[in-house]
Amino acid sequence: MKSAILGSQSRGKLVGAYCYVPAPTWWMIAIFYTVLVGGLGGWLFAPPRRILSAAMLIFLGAIYFGQWEKSRSEIGLTILPLNGGHAVYADADGRKNDWLVNCGNEHAVELTLKPFLRAQGANTLPRLALTEGDAQNSGGVQALRKHFEIGELVTSPVHFRSAAYRKAVAQFDLTPARHRVLQSGDTAGYWRVLHPAATNQAARADDNALVLLGNWQGTKILLLSDLGREGQSALLEHTNKLHADIVVAGLPRQGEPLCDALLRAIQPKVIVVADSAFPANRRASGSLETRLEQTQIPVVYTRISGAVKIVADRGGWKLRAMDGQTFNSAAESD
Repeated sequence: MKSAILGSQSRGKLVGAYCYVPAPTWWMIAIFYTVLVGGLGGWLFAPPRRILSAAMLIFLGAIYFGQWEKSRSEIGLTILPLNGGHAVYADADGRKNDWLVNCGNEHAVELTLKPFLRAQGANTLPRLALTEGDAQNSGGVQALRKHFEIGELVTSPVHFRSAAYRKAVAQFDLTPARHRVLQSGDTAGYWRVLHPAATNQAARADDNALVLLGNWQGTKILLLSDLGREGQSALLEHTNKLHADIVVAGLPRQGEPLCDALLRAIQPKVIVVADSAFPANRRASGSLETRLEQTQIPVVYTRISGAVKIVADRGGWKLRAMDGQTFNSAAESD
């Protein structure tokens, strides 16, 4: 018995011995148990019921195909608060189109990010984008690599001083094809880079944060990371194509995100502020909450709502937070 257990454990460590899959939906469970119970019990294919059983299986198969076809045209974005930082996981059609933007620190990777990604059925990460070099957003790269193979690292041309960030970049630079540097005007998959330009490097790290604009079937989602005030001004100076349906912003170390001029340029339907209850300096200030409230644009704070899920497809977009807040494009257009 002991040798069998040891053999099983050793085989489980082999590459490809197992993989993670997403939780099945109700209709997948219904199909599975209908076929299993009906087939093993013999009643599913009994002569009096063959025509009815065939019709039922065709109906269930049509439901499965319809749901599968629908999932091919949609993308899901999840904003995860990570103890002072935040990550964005973009789950698109096919694993090769998935993105993880930032990863938090080592503690956040182990306690939050790894379980979340496993629950999504992620066994590898085709692409990891680091928007800036601070530990709260990118300090957990080494821990992440212990659990997931990362195909490509995406960064801006800015050289951040963070030791953890520089070490992560250096390891990917050993295989240059796996490190992609993007700057303002570049595109990658569904994303367009709006900031920073190679020649536009500010003194503060937050002002150099990588800004990404995604477009799925006409739904636009803008990721500002922790862009500071000077970076916001530079963004406004270099592009006039900032309109987005949803904007996701973290908190810069100094000043506030989403200055009034930037909000007027974006004209979002919903604002997601990726803040945290702890530490206290990563919590949205009362002045920021008051200013955003005056815009009459719905605001979701992740310290209150928890994780936020956005689903976009040909029909528009839907946003749902863990605390039950929901918004969608149909309601916004009414």
